[in-house]
Amino acid sequence: MKYYNSKQRTNFIHGYNALKTVLINKPSLIEKVYLADSRNDSKVREIKARILEEKIKFEIISNQEISNIIQNDKHQGFLARISGSILKNENELNKNLQNIEKSKVLILDSIQDPRNLGACLRSALAFGVDAVILNRDGTAPINEYTFKASVGAIVGLDIYEVTNLSRSIEALKKIDYWVIGLDGYSDQIISSDNLPNKIAIVLGSEGSGIRKLVKRNCDHLFKIPIANDVESLNISVAAGIALYEFSK
Repeated sequence: MKYYNSKQRTNFIHGYNALKTVLINKPSLIEKVYLADSRNDSKVREIKARILEEKIKFEIISNQEISNIIQNDKHQGFLARISGSILKNENELNKNLQNIEKSKVLILDSIQDPRNLGACLRSALAFGVDAVILNRDGTAPINEYTFKASVGAIVGLDIYEVTNLSRSIEALKKIDYWVIGLDGYSDQIISSDNLPNKIAIVLGSEGSGIRKLVKRNCDHLFKIPIANDVESLNISVAAGIALYEFSK
């Protein structure tokens, strides 16, 4: 069963907030819900009501059984099995962005930690990003950890999985996107002054940043100024700062 990407390693989400978000925004993704028998509170009753309304199968099992399924005990007694995919392919990318006059795209190059990826996606939704582009090879799977870190923001985003980021960047340029990379070695401090209406913001992996070929395809490189005794920012923090700045 495929859910997240071609390297998908799970088909579960867990936690109250993540489950509630999917039930509200995209209940068709949920195949079955598991609730812990140890809970009988307002949150459980709310989730049950939504499940019954959407006619989704559910089962009451022990807290330990839920932990065993996902090898994690931080599920709050809420677990859902997912069926289907929320990732769009690169053939849809240009088609969907072609006629948008003002647009902001986030390109994530090889983000390897699922929680960092989830936090970046949460910021993307918060700052009105129109599309997120991920490279298929080298990016963490969008799994239950990504989903929980995003607090369910994933279902509110258009996320595209591509095989070649450089090729996708070139395609964006052809429809008038200005591509901006975040690079700690740039001489230019991040600024939203004089930006065109259509921009694509590129952030690289936690360790090595944007890959060389992808960086060469950027129109401009900016850095976020930080204190000299701090080597770098967490990628999700950098994403939040950049998206805020470019949302001004």
